[in-house]
Order: sequence, then C-alpha cells, then structure tokens
Amino acid sequence: MGSATRSTRAARSEAGTRSDRQSRILARSGPVLSRAFYARPTLAVARDLLGKVLAHDGPAGRKAARIVEVEAYLGADDPSSHAYRGLTERNRPMFGEPGHAYVYLSYGVHRCMNVVAKSAGRPAGAVLLRGAEPLEGFGGDPRVLAGPGLIGRGFGLTTAHSGADLLASPLRIHDAPAVPASLVGRSARVGLSSGHTVDHAWRLYVRGSPGVSRSPRI
Repeated sequence: MGSATRSTRAARSEAGTRSDRQSRILARSGPVLSRAFYARPTLAVARDLLGKVLAHDGPAGRKAARIVEVEAYLGADDPSSHAYRGLTERNRPMFGEPGHAYVYLSYGVHRCMNVVAKSAGRPAGAVLLRGAEPLEGFGGDPRVLAGPGLIGRGFGLTTAHSGADLLASPLRIHDAPAVPASLVGRSARVGLSSGHTVDHAWRLYVRGSPGVSRSPRI
C-alpha cells in the first residue's frame, strides 16, 4: 500500500470519527438555556457556556456548533468592555436583559457575537464567543469557526442580530454536557494592551479543541 493511499484512509477515518463525535454531541444537546442561566455573574456564565451548543436557523438551513472558547467582559469594572464608558446605541443590549445577543462590527469587517450575561444589580456584562467546533451545516474543516469573526461569518450573523432574544429567536444556545474542569484552560484575553484588567485570566477554552482560535490551546 502506498503512502498516499494510507494518508487518504487515515484522513477518511479521522473525518468519520469526527462526524460520529459531532452526531453524539448533537444527540445529547438539551433544551434552550433559560433566562436564569444568563442572569448570573458574567465569569460564571462564561465558564458554563463552554460545551453548550450555539444554533441558528437561517436562510441556508440549520447550523450548530459547540462553544469551546469565550471571553468575559465585566462592564463598568472592566476598561476593555464596550460598556465601560456607559450606554451607547451600539452597546445597548449589554445593559438590557440577560440572555440576549450583542453583535458588533470589529475593524469594519468581522461580526462578533456576545451573550449578555450579568447578575441582578449589575448594569452590564457580556461573554464574547471566540471559538466553536462545527456540528451541523458546515463543511469538514474543524477550524472553520476558530475565531470570533469566523463564528459571525459562519452563522451568517450581522449587527441586525444584536439584541436578539436567545430564548425566543432563530438564534439560540442549547444545553449540553458540562466540560470537566481538567479540560478548561484559562488565559488573558486576546489583543488587549491596557487597563487594570488586561492580565486577568478571563479567557476560557476547551483544552485541545481544534475550534480554539489561538495559543495557548493546551
């Protein structure tokens, strides 16, 4: 057997294994997450979003992916948060009811999705979805959603989705088995350079997942 044939068979076997795993995750996904899930401290919600299933029913059909990387932004206490300087028309969803989407345009190109998450009495808070593993409606590339802009593009999101109720719209997040603590990595958030929270380990990710956007991944 030639090396090319062996490589082809190995690739097919890996793709088949990945497809089986994706099917198992979809089969185990549960109901849409409740409002109470999001109405908790932002960091706690960020941790618990790992492993959940983001889904969207759009013109091209249903798409779904397992969330494997997030970043928490804590509003008025966090200079890196869009809500740090107060309410604007763009960041309005961050100050609203938990369990809504906040989608913004980054560098005039990338649509980035956040989930509004905050406990009672907190004015604002959100969790950025940074990386996901494709489950349904995507091709065979396991890194097609490895980045916040890629998630926005892959799911066909625009700023028109900002403010969407994740409990009662085509865009939603389903419950799924929790990621064990041993598989959760933490680091500083990506691309930040100033502010007293810049070094806080508010980026969380699933160790070893191909859907994680960048190092560290382990």
